[in-house]
Amino acid sequence: MRDVRSPIVGWVLYDFANTIFSFVVVTRYFNDWIIEERGQPDIYVGIMTAVVSLALVGTLPLLGARADRIGHMPILISFSILCAAMTALLGLVDPVWLALVVAGVATYAFNTADSQYHPLLAVVAPERARGRISGTGVALGFVGSLVALFVLGAYIEDGEAQKAFLPAAAMFAAFALPCFLLVRDRREGPAAEKSAASAFARLAASFRRARSEPFGRLLLARFLYIDAIATAIQFTGVYARRTGDFDGDRIDILLAIAAVAAIGGAVGGGLLAERVGPRRVVLATLGIAVGALALTAATGLSSLLWVAGPLIGVALGSLSAVDRIFLLRLVPAERRGEDFALYAMVGKLSSGFGPLVLWGGTILALTELAGMSEFGASRVAVAVLAAAALAGLWVLRPLSDREIEQGPAKERDLV
Repeated sequence: MRDVRSPIVGWVLYDFANTIFSFVVVTRYFNDWIIEERGQPDIYVGIMTAVVSLALVGTLPLLGARADRIGHMPILISFSILCAAMTALLGLVDPVWLALVVAGVATYAFNTADSQYHPLLAVVAPERARGRISGTGVALGFVGSLVALFVLGAYIEDGEAQKAFLPAAAMFAAFALPCFLLVRDRREGPAAEKSAASAFARLAASFRRARSEPFGRLLLARFLYIDAIATAIQFTGVYARRTGDFDGDRIDILLAIAAVAAIGGAVGGGLLAERVGPRRVVLATLGIAVGALALTAATGLSSLLWVAGPLIGVALGSLSAVDRIFLLRLVPAERRGEDFALYAMVGKLSSGFGPLVLWGGTILALTELAGMSEFGASRVAVAVLAAAALAGLWVLRPLSDREIEQGPAKERDLV
């Protein structure tokens, strides 16, 4: 009989792997390479991210419906391999336009695989243990970002960001492999859909259902708060450089401290979710994030980043661990692929909206039209992110744990 712990090990190691990609490409090196080293405007990265988001919105419903019939693993494996290949290619390309295209494909593949990873929590863990296992996975993921930071930081100097991509691709592939080999999921849905139209019809039905069910409020809130926090993380290095007090080494230290804080947030958030429910944890986490962003924007002090960075790390770790547990309590097993596709779509839409509109659009408008400095415009953009996170908190607040428990059918343990 196969050890039931083996799928858990494979599942949490995938979090370790995909956070390496997220740290290297999304947070640390790609933006530094394109914006700082190649001298391109922030809006270019925003446009690339928005195009990827639109592509995800157009395809995730089909893939989610497909996953309900063939399982999540075939999609996760194929798109993880594509992501690793495109990340390696980033280390070789030179033209900025081609780098943006390759990064877009890598990001699309990463997010597609990630959308199939989260519902596997219900496969590898019984409901009573999902909080701690989810928190462990997220915490191990941030350990992955620390490993990437120290391994790559040991030999990559300022001005050499492109050197990070080949080793990042190798690390991502190596640590994703145990998940490919150890996790086996189950089909929960009926026979395969015969057309794309039927999958989109189901998506339309899911949206209609979301308007009247509690999980719809969670999705709307998530659009707002993930938009804010993911964008803040993505442009941390850019903002820190614009203060004038951070070079590459200091940025690495700041991100390392934030990653350690995120580990604590993930573990603590997962354990607290088991004790007090996911709603209270998410609301408290959002309060921390709003306060950190608002204080950063209001003061403009570079020294405050040593406090705000770790607090945003705590928020990112906690939300990553808890909001997928929140959704698992709101949807029945037979609709996980479909409803987690909506969950992923919301995250991908917000990941495009934030960099393009809230960050890149704000800075472009203020620097080009109002004549503001890049740093001043960046402070305003941080304030806009704080407002988006606060709006997410306000939307989520009426959603009670009692509603969650009484809404959907009782969740089935699969192990």
